[in-house]
Amino acid sequence: MSQPGTVALTVEHDGSVQAIAFTPDSTRFASGGGGTLVRVRTVGVGAPLDVPGQGFVTGIDFSPDGTAFAVADLEQVLLRSGSTGQPVWQGPVDPGTSVNTVRFVRDGSVVAATDTLVAVLEGATGATRRRIPVDTPQIAGVDLSRDGTRIALAIDERHGGDHRFAGSARVLALATGAELGRLTPDNAVFAVAFSPDASLVLCCSADDTVRMFEAEGGSQLWPAADETDEDTTAPNCLAFDPKGRWTVVGGADGFARVLEAETGVERGRAPKLDPGAPDSQFGAVTHVAFAPNGKVAASASIDNVVRVFNLDGKEHYTVGTDEVLALGFSPDGRWLGVGCTDRALVIDNGELGHG
Repeated sequence: MSQPGTVALTVEHDGSVQAIAFTPDSTRFASGGGGTLVRVRTVGVGAPLDVPGQGFVTGIDFSPDGTAFAVADLEQVLLRSGSTGQPVWQGPVDPGTSVNTVRFVRDGSVVAATDTLVAVLEGATGATRRRIPVDTPQIAGVDLSRDGTRIALAIDERHGGDHRFAGSARVLALATGAELGRLTPDNAVFAVAFSPDASLVLCCSADDTVRMFEAEGGSQLWPAADETDEDTTAPNCLAFDPKGRWTVVGGADGFARVLEAETGVERGRAPKLDPGAPDSQFGAVTHVAFAPNGKVAASASIDNVVRVFNLDGKEHYTVGTDEVLALGFSPDGRWLGVGCTDRALVIDNGELGHG
């Protein structure tokens, strides 16, 4: 087994890599973005697969059985065979509108989101099963519950004709499109994340707050109404621990903070500074992720450093990169996928992500 932090795979691209995905068994890795090809590679020994696209890939996801993958490419969703890359189906969600997110549901259906619309598509044919319009643009972030019954939306209202410094975090039932809960901070919401059982939602906002609320009803759990977190600086990305105990939030001050999910109390932060040392000027954190074991997390920042650290913020390793545009752990935690300006990387976590 390689030393943690070793780059196990480098995939060159002729454009920026904005989307990455691992197969459910963690053996294959797909990447795409501004280039002309979506590339699928085996982590280890295996034949490469290159699939042509339009060069505007913003999302990739493998089917639950790993036999196919869906691609959000400009205004279309493309479904391709995982073994041959041959088309299964493709088509626009809303003609003339770019698709920003594509995710598989456990039953094999596909969820796709544009700036203003969520669509549920038949996995076998691509036919639209349900269209859920969003009344106020724009959808800035999406999370799908593990069981595929709910979707959480981060809404940024600073766009369009009704420009306002406002936003909300919303929870919708995918089966009906009904709104189950809504939280409205004082500004745009950038990102949302479900707890493992989809009962709670974490969100971060342009009003410099991180908030936890109940998916049904939208009641805020923390912080209390009279509390403010003076340490939080422009939080913009977040993730929920897959085991439900912790969250990680990245901010413009260069720190990724691990917070207890129940209370919002900070457990640790990375980079972890020596006691009494002055704060260094780190680059803003743009991406965070939790390993499946809930014991380590990863962050990427504009100082072009990827960090993997424990709950206390102690770093296990750092890797220098180009600008990071996508970040995510493999389902088994062994690998960390990174999308950069002209390549994708798969980094070996060793035993860190297991257990």
